[in-house]
Amino acid sequence: MNNKKHTGSYYTPDYLARFISKRVLAYFGGRQRISILEPSVGDGSFIEELNNSDISIHITGVDIDAVELNFAQKKWKGINSSFVNTDFLLFDTSKKFSAIIGNPPYLKKGLLTKEQIEISKEIHTSEGLSDKSTKNIWTTFVVKSNKLIASNGVLAFVLPSELLQVKFAEEIREYLKNQFQRIEIFTFNELMFECKGQDTIVLFAYKVHTEKGEFFTSIVSKDVLVNENFELKNNDLLVESNVKWTHHFLSNEEIAFLNKLKDSLSKINKFCESKPGIVTAANKFFIINREVEEKYNLASYTKPIVQKGFYVNGSVVFKEKEFKLLEKKYPSRLLQVNNNDVISTNLNEYLSLGIEQAIHERYKCKKRTKWFVIPNISTKPDAFIFKRSHNFPKLLKNNTNAFVTDSAYKVSMKSGFDLNSFIFSFYNSLTLAFTEIDGRYYGGGVLELTPNEFKNLPIPYLSISNKEFEKFVTRFKNKKNIDEVLLVNDGEIFSKVLSLSETEIRKIQQIRKKLVTKRMR
Repeated sequence: MNNKKHTGSYYTPDYLARFISKRVLAYFGGRQRISILEPSVGDGSFIEELNNSDISIHITGVDIDAVELNFAQKKWKGINSSFVNTDFLLFDTSKKFSAIIGNPPYLKKGLLTKEQIEISKEIHTSEGLSDKSTKNIWTTFVVKSNKLIASNGVLAFVLPSELLQVKFAEEIREYLKNQFQRIEIFTFNELMFECKGQDTIVLFAYKVHTEKGEFFTSIVSKDVLVNENFELKNNDLLVESNVKWTHHFLSNEEIAFLNKLKDSLSKINKFCESKPGIVTAANKFFIINREVEEKYNLASYTKPIVQKGFYVNGSVVFKEKEFKLLEKKYPSRLLQVNNNDVISTNLNEYLSLGIEQAIHERYKCKKRTKWFVIPNISTKPDAFIFKRSHNFPKLLKNNTNAFVTDSAYKVSMKSGFDLNSFIFSFYNSLTLAFTEIDGRYYGGGVLELTPNEFKNLPIPYLSISNKEFEKFVTRFKNKKNIDEVLLVNDGEIFSKVLSLSETEIRKIQQIRKKLVTKRMR
């Protein structure tokens, strides 16, 4: 599969285009003629599949790429067609279409032109939406397409899984619910595109339908989709609650159970302050290894720092010996120059390398008084949690002098609460289940928590002694997997803080495993 990075396009596999086209045409089974718009034609995979219909179709194809448009146009065998070489954001028509299908581009706001950004804002605000939902161009394709659908029409799009889980898409989800009588969401246990990290879903939205509501299904393999061996299930509580649509496989009873427990607990921000780590604006330049430090005699300007979560080992306490092992393998010295520092000849030589690389021209560097003086470097964190993780989020007590980059959040306890107790309490199946529910995941099983998502996690805080914490540290270090730790912690924390039965504890553990399995698939 090819992809056009400059336009954010990922071409649709034939079998997926066939499934979507077939399902849309089936909806119009009693009609003799329909009109279909494809707002981003690409290589024409949908055009090709629509050739096989017994219904008379007038196809309108739009694409910003003239070469691709011409290629797609040649695939259309029908008589009635209109192919327009333009940006869909600029596509102007008063016509309403029976169906709009396709695979909109996935292009973040930062890669759009100023004109595209302004047009996107106008399209969203004209529908009563805010600027917050314009962070990726696919959202604008959805909104504009809705305005062009007939009152009894269908929208069928391949979309990124962002629709189901990220904060900025919440407004789009509500918009879809209000605009369509029936919504169908197909999620997949396999990546449907051969492109790293792009997890996708398929959306069908019907303006009119006899069975109203929001319906979900998870496709475990290509064969299940091709043979239509799936079942769409309604999940009212999921849609009505704040649980992200990604987790449609949770039952209403499971969602209600989790929400009841969450409502009985305080959030993490009651116990600690958490802030993103240091933003260097150019890690490869500002974070150096010992060799570079010695070559330019920069030791007086550097501090120890941890760049990424996978650099640290499996312990829950980060110690000096672990850092020394880390810095033998990875760049771990932060170049911290203060405004009043005397710039040595060697430092000036190193800074000149940054100028050669145009580091000083980067947006965040240009905003600084001196491009090489990194702001907001305060005290080292008492603990830190990495915003991205794999098997489970890593919250570590920091027994070193090391700082962290913004790949992690710095944690410091509020008055009256103990860091050891907080870290111990964090590692329980309920809190980790909500990291799955409130966070978002990417292809490859990467879990990410935004600052607010971390702060708002529920936590059953249990005060423990230093001796108990040391036992926990030993158990954590010697674990075969995180389940071994949770099995012990859950029994102690849930029985004392929430007075849960063994059956209820097992239920929480099973839900967490279900969520993790879905993400890691």
